[in-house]
Amino acid sequence: MTGLGQLHDIDLKLLRCFCTIVEEGSFAAAQSTLNLSQSMLSEYMKTLEIRLGTRLCQRGPKGFKLYHEGELVYHAAKELFSSVEGFRQKVTAVNDGSGYEISLAIQDGIIESPRSRIAEAIERFSEYYPKVTFHVELMLGFRLMAAVADGTVNVGIGLLYDRFPHLSTEPLYEETVYLCCGVGHPLFDAAEDTLDRETIEAAAYCHRGHLEFLHPPGDGHFEHRGDTAHGSYAHLALILSGRNIGYLPDHMALAFEKAGRLRILRADLTQLVNPVVAVTGSAAVDFKLARRFVDCLIDVHMERAEPRAARAVAALTREFGPRDGTVAPLTVGQGA
Repeated sequence: MTGLGQLHDIDLKLLRCFCTIVEEGSFAAAQSTLNLSQSMLSEYMKTLEIRLGTRLCQRGPKGFKLYHEGELVYHAAKELFSSVEGFRQKVTAVNDGSGYEISLAIQDGIIESPRSRIAEAIERFSEYYPKVTFHVELMLGFRLMAAVADGTVNVGIGLLYDRFPHLSTEPLYEETVYLCCGVGHPLFDAAEDTLDRETIEAAAYCHRGHLEFLHPPGDGHFEHRGDTAHGSYAHLALILSGRNIGYLPDHMALAFEKAGRLRILRADLTQLVNPVVAVTGSAAVDFKLARRFVDCLIDVHMERAEPRAARAVAALTREFGPRDGTVAPLTVGQGA
């Protein structure tokens, strides 16, 4: 690897595209994320490899495979982006208030939860720091964690489904998810006493692609992989179609059950309880306002929490450590 003589803006653009391809697992999957054609992505990759003087990955009929050199470049690029964001936050911190922006990513399906107090946290924070602006974006869970890790997002709010050693996580509240089927699915009209675990797990299950193998839902062992969906709304669409069973957050599942459009399948056997957390990366250590916004999130959720939920959050904090600690993995059954 000959290396770069000097780093230019175009190199940063090429490296960001490369990181997205690696995280998506293929050129085809990265197309929609980057809104670029496959031919353009291939040209970007070729240009980057010429700039670096080495091949980074295999692509073509045999599929995508990252070479050792590619792994080194990927991790170095992640460190670079995190450092750039850290520099930006330090420069921004020269003034106290005016000119600040907090980038906030929220996992889809969370803001509508009756237990979510995100709006109240923003309101309270704004009372203390009225000149700070927010950049808010909805993201899929796995992309949210990646964005916080590489420093492009200051604070993320989402479901915790894995251990992230370089991220700090703070429990906010618990979310219950139910396994559901839609009208027209064979299990929709089945007698309750016929719905045992074996029958349910034999149905086509709406999964999260490669993420399902990394973080399977609960203790379930679904025999028939159905369609792939990322995000609670994508899961809802497939479940309502009658093609798949799948997990949905309780506020979504109960509303559609009341409307007669889906059925919750044996909640006593299949329901899961997942922690919703606030996530920050290493760059937030030098960006005090991000830390203070997380404090507002924690405070409003503890103040408004139901007694059982408040006890559960306190138990999580006792078990996994105080603020700024890393929470151990808990299994999640709802789409990331």
